Amino acid sequence: MTEARLALPSSLFQLPAFADSPKLRLLMGALLYLAQGFPQGIFFAAIPTWLAANGQSTAVVASAVAAASLPWSLKFLAGLFMDRYTWRPMGRRRPWLIGSQAGIVATLVMAAALSPSASDTAVVIGMIFALSVLTAVQDVALDALVVDLTPEGEMGRMNGFMFGGKVLGIAGGSAITSYLLQYYGFSFSMLGMIGFFALPALSIVLVRERKGEKLLPWTSGAVAEDAKTVIPENWFAILVAAFRNLFRRQTLLVAILLLTYGVHQNLNDTTGSLFAIRQMGWSQSQFTSMLALSNIVMGLFCLTVGGWIVDRFGPGPIAFWSGAAALPIMMGYLVDEALWQSDSLYIAWYFTKNVPLFLFYLANLVLAMRVATPEVAATSLSVLFSITTIGFVIASAILPTLENIGGFQAMFGASAVLVFVAGLISLLLSKEVRQAAKTDPSAN
Repeated sequence: MTEARLALPSSLFQLPAFADSPKLRLLMGALLYLAQGFPQGIFFAAIPTWLAANGQSTAVVASAVAAASLPWSLKFLAGLFMDRYTWRPMGRRRPWLIGSQAGIVATLVMAAALSPSASDTAVVIGMIFALSVLTAVQDVALDALVVDLTPEGEMGRMNGFMFGGKVLGIAGGSAITSYLLQYYGFSFSMLGMIGFFALPALSIVLVRERKGEKLLPWTSGAVAEDAKTVIPENWFAILVAAFRNLFRRQTLLVAILLLTYGVHQNLNDTTGSLFAIRQMGWSQSQFTSMLALSNIVMGLFCLTVGGWIVDRFGPGPIAFWSGAAALPIMMGYLVDEALWQSDSLYIAWYFTKNVPLFLFYLANLVLAMRVATPEVAATSLSVLFSITTIGFVIASAILPTLENIGGFQAMFGASAVLVFVAGLISLLLSKEVRQAAKTDPSAN
């Protein structure tokens, strides 16, 4: 009787393993990033807005945003632990994914039990920090899982599905939590988000990484053969592997591309908000509403066709041609200031330029995953993506100078030139890295 009970969960869930089913991989990527987006919508948008709406100072709101942002700059540390420690009978990454998701649920339950008011800033900021740490761990684990087990020919579609799920999750987490906070209070809003988060998050509990592994600790299964020898023996081995990979020619080129793109992205995003408010005379809510709609539309675009385009033509060509397309689209609007008088033209321009820019973003993700070292994928990717953050810092430093030189034309113009330059850098990558990968037509 005992043996039958222990075998029951394993016999119930006979879904394919993540490694064995392309369709399941894409679905899992979308669901898990949807789950990741929900808490991001809470701690990056809903809670800071709730604090501001309830009379908290700018300093308190800024502290809340800083608490949400800090863990994402330290993902390298999470990557190190993830590459070094795991429980291999359940896979290399699933234990970290399940553990971080359980932590998110526990944090939301604790927040609901404490039910702080907006004046209990220490409790609220502590909750934000804990949620952000756990969500950042989930992000690193999922990216590493994708590098471990997704064929190169699926990387574009996978990143399109993940990005689409993330955008919808952030939008849903922000909108739903904000509504529940306003009309039902803090406790109910946190409990309500558990349900929205748990539904997509549960998918990783039901699907193994590789065939033959344990679904849960008490079910049957063993360490998969191809996972037995991939875990580095010590911290030094992880660091050597990650930094040796970083200083390979192809990885250095991708790092320079990511740095250039990071400067472009922050210039584009920051200038966009300044232009809407100062030049167009929009309110903050008008711009954020358009931004949210644009992100949802582009997220759906990436989920449906954007990823397929990157896989079909290759991340290198898409990076080049999307950068080349973005340059005239962005510069054309800047030539004649008379065009700036129309809200409709500005909205049309904003949505149009986002098509090549989001394709470029997807191509970046695929290029980074292609040059990452699978054995230490969590660390390798964390290092590469941290370089984009350095680009953000550079952009913040040069933005005032660009404004003094030529106002919005110089600010947007520099952003347009930089994305074109980043596209040119992609031409220097090897054929194996930049071109479309060969796919198995029998895969389904």
